[in-house]
Formats: sequence, structure tokens, C-alpha cells
Amino acid sequence: MRVRGFGGFIVLACLTIAGVAAVGQEGHPLIGTWSGEWGPSRELQSPVLVVMEWNTTTLSGIINPGDADEAPIRVGTLDSTKWTVHLEADSKDERGNPVKVVVDGKLENIGAHNRTITGTWTRGTVKGPFKLTRE
Repeated sequence: MRVRGFGGFIVLACLTIAGVAAVGQEGHPLIGTWSGEWGPSRELQSPVLVVMEWNTTTLSGIINPGDADEAPIRVGTLDSTKWTVHLEADSKDERGNPVKVVVDGKLENIGAHNRTITGTWTRGTVKGPFKLTRE
């Protein structure tokens, strides 16, 4: 009887460990949908949405800078020694003129599902702070 009880305990322990390991393995830390705000001042903030994907060697996705014009990420890098992120995209202004978007930030709360990226967002000649949270 004791052997059977001990065997059941071992099976339960193995299943628990496997479940914890599966939850902890989310893949690349930037994968997912990120939302937040950026702007040149606290009073002038615009909503932004960034969707990032990782395909073993390349960071890709889209940036929606708060208007109807979403732009594909042209350059995307993560320096995992400092947890810094660099994104570039070619967007358009309200008149349809090209506008370069550059996002430089630091990944924080890396172990959490709702990790954040904070830093500087530049759209054309306008620069300001931003904060993105992974959904």
C-alpha cells in the first residue's frame, strides 16, 4: 500500500514540475502585443500599439503610432546583455509624407508576463518618452 502511495506522489510531483516548466517557457522576451503611450510631454500623449514576432534570427512586426497608419518594423534588435530594445519603422504623417519612427528602450520586469519597455520614442522630428506594457 505504501509503495502505491509513494508512486502516486512521484507522478503528481513530475506533473507539477512539468506544468511549472511549461508556464515559464514563453520564448523570446519581446514576442507579443505591447500597448502604451508616447509623447513630447505628459500633456501630449498618443496611444501606440506594437506587435512583435521572433523567427529564430529576426525581430519583426508592426508599429501603430496612434493613427490609422501602421508600419512594419524595418529594424528590430534586442541587446540581451543590457536588455535594450531598438526598433525602426517607416510611417506616414497625416498628409501621407514619410516619417521615420525610432524606438529606443529598456526591457524591464523580464520575468513577468506584463513586462514593460520604457525609453525614447522619435517620430520625425518629435521626440518624447514612452512606456509599453505587454498584454
